[in-house]
Amino acid sequence: MKVAILGAGPAGMSCANACLSYGLEPVVIEASDHVGGTQRSNFHPNLWLLGHPEETGEAMTQRLAAHFLALPVKLYRATQVLAVEPDGDGFMLRLATPRGEVSERVRAIVLATGMRPRATPELERLAAQSPRVIIGPLSTAIRDAIHDARVLILGGGDNALDHALFLAERGNSVRVCTRARFSARRPFQAACAARPEIELKDHCPPSRLVIEDGRIVAEWGRVRVRYDWLLVMYGYRPNTEVLQRFAASIRPALTESGHVKVDAWQRTSVPGLYAAGDLTHSPQPSVATAIAQGLAAAKAIERDLAD
Repeated sequence: MKVAILGAGPAGMSCANACLSYGLEPVVIEASDHVGGTQRSNFHPNLWLLGHPEETGEAMTQRLAAHFLALPVKLYRATQVLAVEPDGDGFMLRLATPRGEVSERVRAIVLATGMRPRATPELERLAAQSPRVIIGPLSTAIRDAIHDARVLILGGGDNALDHALFLAERGNSVRVCTRARFSARRPFQAACAARPEIELKDHCPPSRLVIEDGRIVAEWGRVRVRYDWLLVMYGYRPNTEVLQRFAASIRPALTESGHVKVDAWQRTSVPGLYAAGDLTHSPQPSVATAIAQGLAAAKAIERDLAD
């Protein structure tokens, strides 16, 4: 029995692997031309995966992807979902692949499209104007290009302060501004407060941001400060845009935060539709959580189709 898995990040790859163990036929559909998800660009050590201390997200992704790509799994890369319709006891998916349009009939679907960095429309426009405006933490430019510079970081969570420390160690002067209070772990806050290169300012969002002569100018009322780089660390939002391609009758319920609602077995409100990974509301989003949820979704499908 075919199972469509939308997304080839840790949750999707884990689900595909588990489906094979349960005698199911996974069909993995990935919008980009690579597998691995956003961790593919994470140059920081992955703190949450036991057994591989100091392994970066990038190295971890390469390891997981090598296993996944060796599996007997049908994989569509660089493929967009055009439409999903109910079809008897299953679903019909219409896909736009690099080789043309195809259709796949499946008994179940697993949503594993993850999350994407959060930003305001204004910040997204700035990022489109300048490569020196970076949205989200997963950028090799942060690792390779920012040295001896003045950097403004917007956001007060773990990612914001972790990157402030990373950049301070590389000769940069960093100002971190939050919209409200800092929410990062206390060890991060204490470590940043102890560094003279880092200035922490809560409740101080810029009133205006503009690009001038290739640099970013931030304004706080009449105060204007010129920065070499702007990093936006406003967290993530669930990547649920694909649901707009689903027929209205099979769109799952969402939480107030926009995450897909699931039960303990990763079932959504629509029979035959499951979700795993960061697009569900998890107390601790991580690769380890995504892998476990992918496995749980495959087991749930095996149980449900056997009933």
